[in-house]
Amino acid sequence: MGKFFPSLFVSVGCAAICGQFAMAADWFAKDNLQPGHDPSIIRVEDGYALMTTNNLLSLWTSEDAYNWKAHGKTLNAVPSWLTQYAPGMEDVWAPDIFYANGEYRVYYCGSEFGKRNSAIGFTSSKSIMPGTAGYGWTDKGHVFHTKDGVDKYNAIDADLVRTKEGELWMAFGSFGLGIQLIKLDEKTGFQASDDQTVYNIARRTSKASGGAEEGPSLIEHNGQYFLFTAWDYCCHQGKDIEQTTYKTAYGRADKVTGPYVDRAGYSMLNGGGTLLLERYGRYVGPGGGEAFQDLNRVRFVHHYYDNAGDKYNHIHIRDVVFTDDNWAEMGQPFFGRYLSAEAEHGVLTRAVSGDLAVTRGSKASGSEYLGYVNTKGSVIHLPMNIMQAGDYLLRYRYANGGTGVATHSVTVNGKAQEVKLPATGAWGEFPENSVVLIPAKLKRGGNFIDVSPVPNGENFAELDRIDFLRVIRDTIPGNGFDNGIRIRLNEKDELAMKDGGYALFENVVTDSIKSTKVSIQVKNGSGKLSLRTGSKSGTVLSECDLSVAKVGENGWSIVECSEMKAQKGVQDFFLTASGVSGEVSVGNIMFKAAAAPSSSSSVNSSSSSNSEVEGSSSSVTEALHTKVETLPSARYSVSRQGNDYLVRLNSVGNSNVYLLNSMGQVIGVRNVRGAMAGTEVRFENLPKGNYVVKVR
Repeated sequence: MGKFFPSLFVSVGCAAICGQFAMAADWFAKDNLQPGHDPSIIRVEDGYALMTTNNLLSLWTSEDAYNWKAHGKTLNAVPSWLTQYAPGMEDVWAPDIFYANGEYRVYYCGSEFGKRNSAIGFTSSKSIMPGTAGYGWTDKGHVFHTKDGVDKYNAIDADLVRTKEGELWMAFGSFGLGIQLIKLDEKTGFQASDDQTVYNIARRTSKASGGAEEGPSLIEHNGQYFLFTAWDYCCHQGKDIEQTTYKTAYGRADKVTGPYVDRAGYSMLNGGGTLLLERYGRYVGPGGGEAFQDLNRVRFVHHYYDNAGDKYNHIHIRDVVFTDDNWAEMGQPFFGRYLSAEAEHGVLTRAVSGDLAVTRGSKASGSEYLGYVNTKGSVIHLPMNIMQAGDYLLRYRYANGGTGVATHSVTVNGKAQEVKLPATGAWGEFPENSVVLIPAKLKRGGNFIDVSPVPNGENFAELDRIDFLRVIRDTIPGNGFDNGIRIRLNEKDELAMKDGGYALFENVVTDSIKSTKVSIQVKNGSGKLSLRTGSKSGTVLSECDLSVAKVGENGWSIVECSEMKAQKGVQDFFLTASGVSGEVSVGNIMFKAAAAPSSSSSVNSSSSSNSEVEGSSSSVTEALHTKVETLPSARYSVSRQGNDYLVRLNSVGNSNVYLLNSMGQVIGVRNVRGAMAGTEVRFENLPKGNYVVKVR
């Protein structure tokens, strides 16, 4: 396929083009139904470790957070010290896995049900992966306890957080005075001696709530602290499932000790809290969750009860998606794909009762879809984390069993477009001719998609799923990966890989790649990197011998890799590392040589980012193809004002002002016509980062 024109794909039925855009993997999502209550997950170098309630701290591990391997119990019995504080208890509850002082610690609790005779302790191991050096658990005993009739809060549901200053704090609590917080000593794992205060940080105060709040989880993001809590009543399942009313709410604070307020400004100490998850469709009681830091995103694991299946507990793992002003929204359950959204798991606003009906169907992804997408004012809100900024195609899977063309409004980060949905011949069926491709420009980090019906007589369309296809022309930024193992983002926001590691880049539109020549930017390189398709052991497209790297610019070396064959369709790319000594940093994976601009002005901050800045999409697309010849920097100047960057033009006439990230990618553009000397151009609300301004 030649030059790529996204505008050609607005509202085009798939019948004409889907042969060129076959999906890289089976688009039929399937929930893995991993069991568990009160789950805790920690990210480790080779994947994930999971523990849940009421199984003597049984351990599961996974490479991909979808396929789990059971390793059995880590405790032989309820520790004897715990029964001294909670006589009659039968099992340990609510583990929290945390890495501190060179070891993995699991904080757990026990309680007499319905009483405040409760205690929290922990066990530790140097390794958390069975069969590796240092694996083996040592119980350390008591950390904190409460006594029924004495204390007005309850020592259960521990959760640890590390502050910006490096301190450890532990939240806990259930009912009564709600959620408490104490400081811990990192070296010992016990309560710190320099601050013995028990801080009350959240409490439900209304009589109607019954004080039902527990299961706290804390995480820091962009300098602020987020407190997630479970509201209402848990754990009725089977025939009693309808008695479960559990849900998840949160608030935010500038200090770990609070005050925590919700998105409307109400204090969590006085009943405030923004609801993130509550019962929808067949998913009952989504709560008891924990936020955890993955490689390049915050995620949230929680339990729920399947009202259309076995009516018992299972876990979901979701992305936490942050807005530009650093509030949290909850993303999709993870069904093995990062760049996919199931419509039935969106935040649903119904204009009328019965609209946006979550409908079961064997021919839909995840066996569910949204029917009756009919009424003006109904909205399907889909928060998504996207790791690479740039041009995308939204692969929109729908069904239109009518005879006319239906219309949906699709809004991406505030930019709306109407999408025509031709008849597909059947309702509730979503084959390949039930797809249109919608062009969109996405930013790195949180993106928000809203879908609304546009009433058009009797023409309607059901919605199943949206896949996000990354349009690649000449560059894939290394730090735009979706996941992997033995990799990380280093302090410069670069992909860093160890031997045996791989980085996954989902849904690459290969038809738009302009060259079969491959090169890659590296630092501290040895060994070999391979670009593969389909899986970590899939077909090698190109191999890169790091021993022949040549010195490039800005501290990078350039490796000319083997030429790949021309590719077709949508594929998953895997970058794998072998024979690597230590760690290699990876910049851009390039499919054509890029000439460096002749001059530039730079504005620096503490870390790098490639979050996209809003601008003229046509000019951004052009800049991705075209060498940017810059004016002498004396003809313009750059200054920083908070998170804004101001460019002052000292020349007259027409100019294009480009903003590039540290990887050399154009992430924003301003077109200036008829500029006078002193004309100012502003790029607003940028994340902290290293940015380069170029003018032509």
